[in-house]
Amino acid sequence: MMRWRDLALGAAALTTLVGAAVVLGPDVATPGHTPNEAAGPTTDSVTSDTATPMSALFIGDSYTVSSNFTELSYVCRAAVQMRWKCDVSAIPGSGYISGGEANRFPLAGEPGSSTSIPERVPSLAAEYSPDVVVLDGGRNDLFPPAEDVGKAMAYTLGEARRAWPHATLVFLRPRYLVNPGDNLGFDDDFMTRLEADPAAAGVVFLDPIADPELAGRDTSDLLGPDHQHPNSLGEQRLADALVAALRAHGVGVSP
Repeated sequence: MMRWRDLALGAAALTTLVGAAVVLGPDVATPGHTPNEAAGPTTDSVTSDTATPMSALFIGDSYTVSSNFTELSYVCRAAVQMRWKCDVSAIPGSGYISGGEANRFPLAGEPGSSTSIPERVPSLAAEYSPDVVVLDGGRNDLFPPAEDVGKAMAYTLGEARRAWPHATLVFLRPRYLVNPGDNLGFDDDFMTRLEADPAAAGVVFLDPIADPELAGRDTSDLLGPDHQHPNSLGEQRLADALVAALRAHGVGVSP
């Protein structure tokens, strides 16, 4: 079961609300990496510019919240720039298949076992009514056949649409910052088939880590001690790339 705690940002520079539902477990894609636990949903405070900021729910793995503090993760940094309220549900080692029935694992510091991304959708739907839902997984789904992962991704898109029929759904193509050009086996043909699935209708597909500003350079200075997850500078570069992709595809900002 996920642990929830309240968090309100105190830094004046961060004018967007940030919350998180983070459960820790072993990261099967990055042995030895154990991110710190992050805090829970925000209070009902509002930004100085609007009483009802747009809200975004980011669902993913340890990459989604690899920082020591959830509000400094790349997804919440991006939400700050978009002027969104940020909520995060991240289980390290999980994916569209990983963490579910195929390979459950105990959670670090939490009771119970891991869940896959689609398994978390019903409980998150009962807790959140976001304007934007961002799916940021797949990095830990390298052990099953790609065809099975594609089916699980499509199933997740369908579950997310049923859970949040009025939200904008965003799917992030899985990549690692250590090698932004590596498609992890999810090549262009794979993505074309996924985007053509009926469950993907209306979904915004983004590939922010493949941004030329990242893919065309040595990214070693953007990585943390495990040489796979981003450091603080990497978090900011990823956030900038995500914001550029969101804006380029017309995903809105708060009024």
